[in-house]
Amino acid sequence: MGGVCRLAHVPKGKIPTMKAKLPNWEIAVYAVHLLGGESRRVPTEEVAVKCFALAPDSFSWVKYPQYPDKDVVRFGLVDARKAKNGVLLQGRAGRGRGQVQRTKVGPAVDGWMLTQAGVRWIQDNRERVSSELQYREVSDHRQENLHKLARIKDHPVFQKFLEKPEGFSPSLGEMAELFRCRVDADLQTWDKRFQAAGNLAQALNDDGVMAFLAKCRASVLCQMGVQ
Repeated sequence: MGGVCRLAHVPKGKIPTMKAKLPNWEIAVYAVHLLGGESRRVPTEEVAVKCFALAPDSFSWVKYPQYPDKDVVRFGLVDARKAKNGVLLQGRAGRGRGQVQRTKVGPAVDGWMLTQAGVRWIQDNRERVSSELQYREVSDHRQENLHKLARIKDHPVFQKFLEKPEGFSPSLGEMAELFRCRVDADLQTWDKRFQAAGNLAQALNDDGVMAFLAKCRASVLCQMGVQ
């Protein structure tokens, strides 16, 4: 019965192997990538399920190997966030419901996202990691990223940038509509929007969008009076 439960988590065409020869933090970064972590914050539990599917023997409980071990996944995610490994992820594992009830402290924001360094690492290591894990990526992932980036490139504000990049200085209202952000949002919120878009542009090697985002951020800083 346990074997059936394990196989239920394995992607079609993926055969469980012996313990992966990759460090857990590399698998965790790759899992975040597969779950769309270039442009969204991926919950720890989603990463745990994906890591278990990719390398069951590396991310399972010892006594009950049919279940993913969330703590092992969390350690891998935290390692990927460290400077010694390149700061490939940002985020944290939020407090569980039980902890919140015991401590009466509000839940921390849970989730993980690739940094731009993480996106570059995926570009450089995707083939090696997927080969080691015997995992074949489907083309849907790239197509989804292209679709998301197309929303920026088809927008009138981006077209204005293409027409006159040197003198381009969009208003907060124009950028708020494009990036789905409040006009009066703080800089941290703006930066989250720019990072998500920048990660997509980095993943697709789109220098034009990267230059556009730099101009947008400079315009936000200027209009907010930030030096």
